[in-house]
Amino acid sequence: RRQRQMCIRDRVSTQSTWDQEMSENKEEKKELGNDPAHPLRLYCDGVFDCFHFGHARLLEYCKKLFKHCVLVVGVTSDVDTIHYKGKQVMDEKERAETLKHCKWVDEIVVPCPWIPTVQFLKDHKIDYICHDPEPYKCGDIEDVYGEIKKAGMFLATKRTEGISTSDLIVRILKDREEYTYRSLNKKYSPESMGVSPAYALYITSKKSQKATEKEKQAQDKIENEKIEKEKHELEEKIELLQKKLLDLQKMEQQ
Repeated sequence: RRQRQMCIRDRVSTQSTWDQEMSENKEEKKELGNDPAHPLRLYCDGVFDCFHFGHARLLEYCKKLFKHCVLVVGVTSDVDTIHYKGKQVMDEKERAETLKHCKWVDEIVVPCPWIPTVQFLKDHKIDYICHDPEPYKCGDIEDVYGEIKKAGMFLATKRTEGISTSDLIVRILKDREEYTYRSLNKKYSPESMGVSPAYALYITSKKSQKATEKEKQAQDKIENEKIEKEKHELEEKIELLQKKLLDLQKMEQQ
């Protein structure tokens, strides 16, 4: 079964596979969520920092699990996020505000508990919680969704491979000099970026030196092209003169 789950996760990059698996999950629960007067209430929680298409696809998947459902999204607090996971980019208000503009989201709970309980779901009249099936370890707790799974109130989702907030942060860190220089050009001060004036000067000097080198290379290229053109024109003139000289010699011989 675990091998099958791994194969499924390897295929989630294609929209067709995503839709197919979503349909299969729907078929398994086809008797639920068919009454528009009593829609199922689903819950999906997370940090949702630097909202990206992986987040959007997850919420779309949850919303489309049933014909009639209300999707409640929980946004973790800044305090819990920093304590359990690490520093986030956007604060809880910004993260919640971003989710308000996602069409798949019906309700938002902020802040939500880092470790959801059956009582929390009952308090919010939630039928199922949606999350990927892998155990989510937190301290001494092997799986924060363990209680929910035992209560039969858990629906498995899947991650979109190749995109995550952590990946985005790593991309920025990898090219931090480029982004620092870009921000300096946009008139952000070194203090606002949390860097020293000396580092800002170093980046500016380094980029200026590279720009000078590129400019010199461009000028050298233009100069070389000019020389090649003049050389080619001179060769054509020499060839023409040689031809005329041969013609004169032939005339003299006649």
